[in-house]
Amino acid sequence: MKKRILIIICIIAVLIAAAGIGLFAYYNVQSDLVYAEVYVEAGSSNCDVSEFLKREASGAKFTKDSAFDVNVPGDYQLKIEWKMPIFGKQTYDTVLHVQDTIAPTVTLATDAVTMYTNATPPTAADLVEAVNDVTNCTIDFAEQYDFTTEGQFDITIVVSDTSGNTTETTIPCTVVEDITPPEITGVEPIEIAQGDTVSYKKNVEVTDNYDPNPTLEVDSSQVNVDKRGTYTVTYIATDEAGNTTEKSTTVRIVSAKIDAATEETVNAMADEILAEIITDGMSQKEQARAVFNWVVNNITYSESAGIDDLLSAAYKGMYYRVGDCTVKQKTAEVMLNRLGIKNMEIEKIRDTRGHYWLLIDIGEGWYHYDPNLQLDGTLIFYWHDADLWEYSNTHGNTHNYDPSKYPTIQ
Repeated sequence: MKKRILIIICIIAVLIAAAGIGLFAYYNVQSDLVYAEVYVEAGSSNCDVSEFLKREASGAKFTKDSAFDVNVPGDYQLKIEWKMPIFGKQTYDTVLHVQDTIAPTVTLATDAVTMYTNATPPTAADLVEAVNDVTNCTIDFAEQYDFTTEGQFDITIVVSDTSGNTTETTIPCTVVEDITPPEITGVEPIEIAQGDTVSYKKNVEVTDNYDPNPTLEVDSSQVNVDKRGTYTVTYIATDEAGNTTEKSTTVRIVSAKIDAATEETVNAMADEILAEIITDGMSQKEQARAVFNWVVNNITYSESAGIDDLLSAAYKGMYYRVGDCTVKQKTAEVMLNRLGIKNMEIEKIRDTRGHYWLLIDIGEGWYHYDPNLQLDGTLIFYWHDADLWEYSNTHGNTHNYDPSKYPTIQ
């Protein structure tokens, strides 16, 4: 009986061993679990342990020291571990080959190139809008091109990735010699009221023989829209070839007109004042003197209270009774006109500051008539030209003017 039991135990042991050996052979020898090598294209969206298994093996995984990047071409030595039934954890060696066999895709920045002989030549990268590849790429011309001589030719651009894959694209090129500057039209003198916005480019156009969109810059750095005066503004047009044209004009800043200063209102105000200062039997010279005295004595001088428009200036002088030399001169002008006394405006040659006064002619020729009290208290009424020049020359050129612009002065 004991012998039979021993025989049975031996048979069972042999069967278990045979089963284990068979199971081990099934998993480890008979069919092999892991591929020795796996190839993937760089940039693949997915590469997990299942790609390395010949059959399903639940729980199989990469070891902690196995690392790879499917975006970087190269050969990666990896290990996969799997806990086998009965036999426990097993480790398998494999190699991941990340290959880059796809050439870059290239999008050009333009369908054709037009450039000028004197322009800075483009680089190959300048002509490429986008490159799509998993690796960094270089962008070069297939050969050296002459961009300094007129002509037409095709440009070949070569885009290469780090794996040696290349893409070539061709783009037609036209090189033009352009030495003609753009033309600026519509530049005219500008006049605005103090504080208003200047429309420098209104009615100004720039055209060019090649460039459909030449640039236009306006240098208005000298203009102060808050201060009366005449300023210079410069227009600068530039085409793609770098040719430039400049034109300059003036911007005259004048004081804003007074809405109430109509011709009817101003004349009525002047007539009311004249009725008080003019008496019967006065000569024209005496009348001119009466107007002169009224302006000097009744309009307070103010440098910042000036105005340019004749009616507005006279209104300001007679109603508000404040203003600069222009207000005084124009107030006297309106009154003299109402009296029928011949007069004209005269302007100092502008240096650090400007000045305006009048010439009058009462039948004896033109004489100087400046209804402003001078800084030293001098009154310039009905002065000969020689006397005015002597005064001006000894007082800092207060009345230095251009004789060629005016009639002969007594």
